[in-house]
Amino acid sequence: MSDPLSPRANARARVVFDTFRSRHDPLLAAWLSFRAQVLPGAELPPAGPVRSVDGPAVGGVFGVWRLLASNNRELARGADLSASPDRARAAVELVQTRFVELAPATVRGTSAMRHGWSLRLDGEPVLMCARWYESPGEAAAAARSVRTVLAGADIALSVTIGTRSGRRHRHGVLDLVG
Repeated sequence: MSDPLSPRANARARVVFDTFRSRHDPLLAAWLSFRAQVLPGAELPPAGPVRSVDGPAVGGVFGVWRLLASNNRELARGADLSASPDRARAAVELVQTRFVELAPATVRGTSAMRHGWSLRLDGEPVLMCARWYESPGEAAAAARSVRTVLAGADIALSVTIGTRSGRRHRHGVLDLVG
C-alpha cells in the first residue's frame, strides 16, 4: 500500500482578470446573458474604452474578474464590469478584505433544477456563481464556500486580453495606480 498524497503547499485559489475588445465580443455577450439570468434587474455601470495590445483603444468595456480554484475551475465571477484594470483590482481587494460581510443570496433560474447565487456587499451584488446548481441548498452552500475561498485567494497581476482573432492571451502586468 502506498502513502496518501500530501496536499500541495502552494495550491491556492486565485483571482484573474479578463477583458473584451469591444461591446460586440461574443464572450462579453455570453457573460452579460448569464449575468442577466443570475442577477435580473441589476444595473451595469457605464462602460469605458478597451485598452488593447494589438491596436488602439476601441469602444467597449474593460472586463471582469473571476475566482478560480487551484485546479483552474471557475468558482465565481465578479458581478460588475470595470472601466480599468486598477479599478477591477481595487474592487477585488475591497471585496476580499470585507469577505465576512458578504451576504449570500440564492436565485432560481429558468427551470426547477437551475439555482444560482450571488454574494452581496451593502446590498449590492459583487460576486455571482459561474454555473447553475440543482438545488437552492447546494447553491447556498457553494456561495458560503466561495466566500471563504475568496478570503485566501491570490490576486493575479496580469490580465487576459482578447485579440482581433477572438483568441485570448496573457498580457503583462496590470497597470496599477498608487
